[in-house]
Amino acid sequence: MNLLQKIIRLCALAAFALPSFARAEVTLKYATLAPENTVWAKTIKHCVDEIAAKTGGQVQVKVFYGGIAGDEPSVMRKLKTGTIDIASFTGQTLGLVVPESRLFELPYFFENTRQIDAVVAKIYPELSKKFLAQGLVLSGWGENGFVYLMSKNKPITKYADMQGVKIWAPKGDPLVKAMLAEYGLVPVYLGFEAVLPQLKTGGIDAFYAPPYGAIGLQWFREAKYITNSRLANAAGATLLSKSAYDRLTAEQKQIVHSTLEKYAYQLTLELRRENEKSLQVLLRKGVQKVEPNAEELASLKATALKVQNKLVGELYSKELLQMARRARDAAR
Repeated sequence: MNLLQKIIRLCALAAFALPSFARAEVTLKYATLAPENTVWAKTIKHCVDEIAAKTGGQVQVKVFYGGIAGDEPSVMRKLKTGTIDIASFTGQTLGLVVPESRLFELPYFFENTRQIDAVVAKIYPELSKKFLAQGLVLSGWGENGFVYLMSKNKPITKYADMQGVKIWAPKGDPLVKAMLAEYGLVPVYLGFEAVLPQLKTGGIDAFYAPPYGAIGLQWFREAKYITNSRLANAAGATLLSKSAYDRLTAEQKQIVHSTLEKYAYQLTLELRRENEKSLQVLLRKGVQKVEPNAEELASLKATALKVQNKLVGELYSKELLQMARRARDAAR
C-alpha cells in the first residue's frame, strides 16, 4: 500500500469514527411570545447557544421572539404542520392539545414550589406520552409563577367579596370558566392588550397574574389591592415537533431534548426568584396586601375543591387527579 492509499484509508476511518451529529446539519425554528431582552428571551438564547456548541454547530436554532411567528394557537398549528419546530406555550394552549396538563393550574392546588416539582416529576412521563400521541415531544415543563388576585375598587379576602366582581378572563378556557363561575366572579373576556385600558375605564374591576407578569404588562398600575393567597400556578412548557425531532441523529436528539429540558427548569427557577422580588416591588409601589383569615381561606379552598372535582372527565381522569394529589401531599 503506497503512501496516498494509506492517507485515503486513514481519512475514511476517521470519518466513521466521528460522532454521528457531525455528519448532519439542521436548522430548527423556535417561536416564542417572549420579547427580546426579557428573562424568557435571555434563557432561550443561552439554550440555543448551548445546543449549537454541544452539536459542534451542526444543529442551529433560529428564534422568532415577541410573537412575530403568530399567537399561541397559530404557532401550535404551525408546530403540528412543521412550519415551526420548537415553541413555548402557556397552560391554556397546552390544554387545547392535552387537557390533562391543566392539572397544574387548578385553583388552590399547590401551596409551595416543592409540591409543584413533586407533581411535575410524577405526571411528566404521562403527559409526555399524551403529547407524543399528538406528534409533539414534551421538552421541558415550566411555570410563570403563582397567580395572585389583584383588584381596583375593593379588597377581596373572602367568597362574598368576589360576588359580581368583573374580572379579566381569557376566552375559551374551560378551567377559568369553571373557576370563575364557582366563585361568583363575572368574567370579561379580553386579549392581554385590552386589560389595562379596561381597568382604566372600569370595564373590569380585577385581574389575576403572577407579580412579575403584572409589572411587565403594567396592569399593576390600576391595582389597589393584592390578595395574599396563591390562587393558582401558571404553568407552561416547551414542545418540539416530532417531525423535526426525527430529522436529528440519535446524539442530536439527546442533546436537543436534554438541553431544552435543562433550560426550561432554569427559567422556572429564575421566574420564581423574579416573582418573589416583584411581589415586594408591588408593595413598595403602593399596592396594598390584604390577608384572608383562616376561616375565609378555608372557604376559598373548599370552593376550589369543587372546581377540581367538577373538571374530572372534562380535563382529566379521577385517577390522574388522585395521583397528582398524592404526589403533592407527600411534598408538604
